[in-house]
Amino acid sequence: MSEQIAYLGPKGTYCGQAVEKYLRRLGKKMETVPLNTITEVIHSVNTHKYKYGIVPLENTIEGSVSATLDKLAHKRNSLYIISEIDISVKHQLLALPQARLGEIKEIISHTQALEQCRDFLFRKLPNAKILLAKSTAQAVLNVKEKKQPGRAAIGSREAARKYGLKILVRDIADYKDNVTRFVALSKEKAIIQDKDAITAFVFSCKKDKPGGLYEILGFLAKDKINMTKIESRPSKVVMGDYIFFIDIVGNHYVQAKVAQALRNIEKHSDYFKLLGVYQRKK
Repeated sequence: MSEQIAYLGPKGTYCGQAVEKYLRRLGKKMETVPLNTITEVIHSVNTHKYKYGIVPLENTIEGSVSATLDKLAHKRNSLYIISEIDISVKHQLLALPQARLGEIKEIISHTQALEQCRDFLFRKLPNAKILLAKSTAQAVLNVKEKKQPGRAAIGSREAARKYGLKILVRDIADYKDNVTRFVALSKEKAIIQDKDAITAFVFSCKKDKPGGLYEILGFLAKDKINMTKIESRPSKVVMGDYIFFIDIVGNHYVQAKVAQALRNIEKHSDYFKLLGVYQRKK
């Protein structure tokens, strides 16, 4: 396995900023490898091509990144979350140096970035055609390569500097406190001793059992285990069938009550998968 870290590229993405922050936290240098999609990043770590991967997990405005959740939940991906990295997101409207705001006819960016700037687009560019890119940096690169003055991208200041674009309008997100949480993934679990760690897992309730979710949550409530997140996603198997993602404060490696709660949840679930135990953000 190569001592490299894969992330959602190209260079200049917010994910790239998360990689830099993570490596500073580790106090080490590592070769970074930008890939085109979240799926590619997860697959590359799952198949031992790269040791670590960094992908977006959730955003304060738009919520969870479904592509990441769905891949982590799948039983064929035996990966673990080993760390979380928060990045402040400041979206800029970027275009070629000669472009003017009144001439912009097309906007390209990642879906989440477009959604986070929907009010700005409605007010300032209501007739612009929306184009999708796999990442904000890819959108910026597209504007550079296509050389169309009427096309603008939503991206970061770092991407503007890297690809030589002009910032037409600064800080265009609808909400100023815009943070994206990224996670570091590995084939190896993070074995830590902190009782205030985050334990993340996914499960599905037993079919045709009334009160299944209530029963599962009861195992946490019984021992006063704090749940910080619960989210449902379609199982992608049967209409109306859902899986549930839960984060709790606690560490089954050092707390017997947490270990017992997880055993009970697994026993009373049709599907259960531990997603990781990692240091809580302070």
